[in-house]
Amino acid sequence: MPIAPQKTVCGRPPDTQRHPQACSFNVAGVTRERRVLLIDDDQDLAALYLRQLRRDGIPLEHTRTGQEADSFVRNRIPALILVDLKLPDVDGRELIERWADDSVCGAIPIWIVSNTTPEDNLWWHAAPNVQRYFLKSKVVLTRLSLEIRATLGLPYGDRISNRLAG
Repeated sequence: MPIAPQKTVCGRPPDTQRHPQACSFNVAGVTRERRVLLIDDDQDLAALYLRQLRRDGIPLEHTRTGQEADSFVRNRIPALILVDLKLPDVDGRELIERWADDSVCGAIPIWIVSNTTPEDNLWWHAAPNVQRYFLKSKVVLTRLSLEIRATLGLPYGDRISNRLAG
C-alpha cells in the first residue's frame, strides 16, 4: 500500500509547526511574506493587537506612521495590511490610493480598522485593494484572528485547537 505524501507548512511537517512562522509564498510572480502589517499610531491599541494576534500565531508587524508603513510595504511585501485611516503624517486613504497604483503593492489586500464609520468613508468601496472595513470599537480580536488565519491560509495553533476541543 503506497504511503501518502505528508503535507508540509513552510517546508516543515505539520507536527513541527507549533507556532507558525512568516514563510514566503508567490503571488503573481512576486514573493510575499505570510506576514500581516498593522499600521496604527495608537500605542496602547497596537500593543493589544500585537499581544493577542501573536499569541494566536499570527505573524504580525507594527508601524506607527504612514512613512514607516510605506517603506515596510515596498521592502517586505506583506500578505495583508490592517490600516487606520488617521495617521500622524499621512492620511490612510492616501497610502491606500498610492499602493493601489503600484502593480505589486496594489495586489496586497487591505483591511481598514478605523474609528471613523464606514458610512463616512464610502470611497473605500471603489478602492481595488480594500477588502474589509472594521470599526475599531466593534472589533473582537479572537474573531479577527480567525478571519486573518482563514484569509492567509495559516494553520490553527495549539491554543485555538485546545480551546475548541475543551
